[in-house]
Amino acid sequence: MNRIGFYKLILILIITVIPEVYLNAQNPLKIDLGGPWQMRRDGTIKWGNAKVPGLVHLDLLKANVISDPFYNDTEPNLQWIGETAWEYRRVFLVPDSLFAFRHLELVFEGIDTYANVYLNDSLILSADNMFRTWNVDVKNILRYGANELKVKFPSVVQENKDRYSKLKYKLPGDEKVVCRKAAYHFGWDWGPTFITSGIWKPVYLKAYNYVNLLAVQYSQKEITETNAHISAVFTVYGELSDTATITVSSNNEVLFSQRNVIRKGPNFLRCDFDIRNPMLWWTNGLGEPYLYSLNHEIRFAGKTVAKGTTRIGIRKIELIRKSDSLGSPFYFKLNGIPVFMKGANYIPQDNFLTRVKDSSYAAIIKSVADANMNMLRVWGGGIYENDIFYDLCDEKGILVWQDFMFANAMYPGDKEFKQNVQAEVGQNLVRLRNHPCIALWCGNNEIEEGWKNWGWQKQYNISKEDSVEIWNNYLSLYWNLLPGLVNRYDSGVPYISTSPMIGWGHPESLKNGDSHYWGVWWGKEPFDTYKTKVGRFMSEYGFQGFPPFESLRKSIYTPYLDLKSPILKSHEKHPQGLELIDEYLLRDYKTPKDFQSYVYVSQVLQAEGIKTAMEAHRRAKPYCMGSLYWQLNDCWPAISWSSRDYYGKRKALHYFATKAFAPFLISPQYEQGRVKVTVVSDKLEDKKAELRLKLIDFNGKQIWQKSVNIDIPANSSTVFFDSTLLAFAPKLKLQSSLLFTLLVSGNDTLSQNILYFDAVKNLQLDSAVIKRTIKEIAGGYEVELTTDKLAKNIYLITPLIRGEFSDNFFDLLPGETRKVIYYTDIKNPNFSIFLRIKTIYDSCKVKE
Repeated sequence: MNRIGFYKLILILIITVIPEVYLNAQNPLKIDLGGPWQMRRDGTIKWGNAKVPGLVHLDLLKANVISDPFYNDTEPNLQWIGETAWEYRRVFLVPDSLFAFRHLELVFEGIDTYANVYLNDSLILSADNMFRTWNVDVKNILRYGANELKVKFPSVVQENKDRYSKLKYKLPGDEKVVCRKAAYHFGWDWGPTFITSGIWKPVYLKAYNYVNLLAVQYSQKEITETNAHISAVFTVYGELSDTATITVSSNNEVLFSQRNVIRKGPNFLRCDFDIRNPMLWWTNGLGEPYLYSLNHEIRFAGKTVAKGTTRIGIRKIELIRKSDSLGSPFYFKLNGIPVFMKGANYIPQDNFLTRVKDSSYAAIIKSVADANMNMLRVWGGGIYENDIFYDLCDEKGILVWQDFMFANAMYPGDKEFKQNVQAEVGQNLVRLRNHPCIALWCGNNEIEEGWKNWGWQKQYNISKEDSVEIWNNYLSLYWNLLPGLVNRYDSGVPYISTSPMIGWGHPESLKNGDSHYWGVWWGKEPFDTYKTKVGRFMSEYGFQGFPPFESLRKSIYTPYLDLKSPILKSHEKHPQGLELIDEYLLRDYKTPKDFQSYVYVSQVLQAEGIKTAMEAHRRAKPYCMGSLYWQLNDCWPAISWSSRDYYGKRKALHYFATKAFAPFLISPQYEQGRVKVTVVSDKLEDKKAELRLKLIDFNGKQIWQKSVNIDIPANSSTVFFDSTLLAFAPKLKLQSSLLFTLLVSGNDTLSQNILYFDAVKNLQLDSAVIKRTIKEIAGGYEVELTTDKLAKNIYLITPLIRGEFSDNFFDLLPGETRKVIYYTDIKNPNFSIFLRIKTIYDSCKVKE
């Protein structure tokens, strides 16, 4: 076959034919242009296979041009991809009948990031924002029959350099600040640098005639126990002036039906209706997150021109910030009730966004709900997440603190940049505003703190005059433009300009607004500092831990799994990360005996440290009304702050968070010779319970006990026991005893916790005989454990059988029976052989 014949064959393979069946479909019509495409390096001849939605890195990976970007230390060798220009193309056939539509739009829901789009060799679009949808009317450019679509991606690195060099001064954050692209793609202290390009969201032709429905908004004007008054606004573009009938229904009941005059051009059509005896939407743990499916239909000239379904939740969300005698509070009211927010900060699930599957979204939001969380903060250096993320949060009752995509940098203030941002923000507000999960819009992450506290002016040699201009640009963007857009498009949800308002190095940060507290980790303060450094709403705090050893082996060749290995260090992006973990670990634990033990102990260290913070925050209720740790997840296999690793495996922290965020928490403390026991309730009803306290030694011998019936107030934090240790245990051996605390109601255990009186490295632990009984059950195995002596931080491992334990890293007391479920779809008669158990004693004991 000659060269011309070969390219004709390739062309035939990539042609998309628009079937006639589409032309009989409801108007508007969408014709998907995703699927197989071709791509090549700009300036070369040979085309390779590509996929849309997709990214250059993934196409190169599938073609075996590059190796796994996440394996070993491959990352530095792939930086040339972001320094290179790329080109994509596909050919599609347009039947004559499609031209009967008055409008044919080409829609890109997301292009990453700089791109020039050509249709039949005509430049129709120059894109420069990955967060925007781009629409172009192409009816006059489309041809009968074959059409060619090309997208050329210039080098992101070079384009950023060119744009940054044209600024009149250097802006903190360097070249990426000129680029409306996910900031984490340029590297962070938990993630690699992979500067991607591609058509990362769907691309399609949209055909319509006389009416184009652009948006639907449902606003809740008044909510009572017996009625919810809803206002719907339909944004419609009319091609002709005429009347149309708008109908809104739910569960086969028509809520509203009215004829409206549609004039040529933009129309904003409002209809009001009531939902009687409404079911309210509640957060996880407080009630059902009830959702109404509202169906809309627009009929024009006797035909249905638009229809769809929008889910809403009836709820009222408020952010309370009015000053009190202690400072400025920061808490959320849901349906009139102050709610303590329990959760984490969320980052994108992958550096290569198009390979995050719906099942991954389902798994991570399920893990959030199962861990008793009720809020996630979508961090401003990532992306406005895909619709499924918010759909799942709606369903699970997880409120979303949504940052706009600005983080840790100062951004340009020119007219063109702000117009770009205005389109980006407006589109995403319209896309997300009907979700009941949206609780807060936040202008940026840590920019005001950075400008005031991080020495940017000196670092970037910014003059006083330029400082004034940069700060005024900041105010224009976050104090004027963004709140104005929120007020216009989603006025029922609160807005704040930045998080936090005051940096953690200032005492006022713990009295006013939300707080990012990094005295632990960055400041090297001990974990006990968490007990006293408690703010009004703790929106960031954290500590690093290794992922499970089995996860490390997936991304690092086993011989390189060593603390001194440069390849291991390449998966730790914090410059002092390994040193800080080691410094904190040796404060509280003996030196682990080998690398696998070190990985395990680091997880326990992370979990115990963050547990200290979580409990302190909840005990301080209502002074403190939120605890969102950094961070929930990873975007690649890493040693990081996450509680779930890149592969979705729960680290010790996630298991600890599940208990620390439970609706009822029993939290014992030992300070300056006193023992206090606090009970926290997030429930909205009072609860009668029994508080049981038992002091035992590590062999199970009882030293002291106390039991008392208590009344737990709704939505409260109450100290129910406060005594000096000398008063009830004057001769206690602190290094070999513990206080077991239990909260029960009837036959239900509401919460339990253990208090130790010294650092783990000082405890007189001994070898424990752990007996296990294993029973096969539906959906996995039941593992029953008992021990003759205290078994600290039992870690159950089954590396050869895929699944997940219901509990792990827990302490088992002498004589106690603990049942744990291993959820797996794999049945193996050798499960008992494959099950391994680690404890702190086994991992930290000195080698013989």
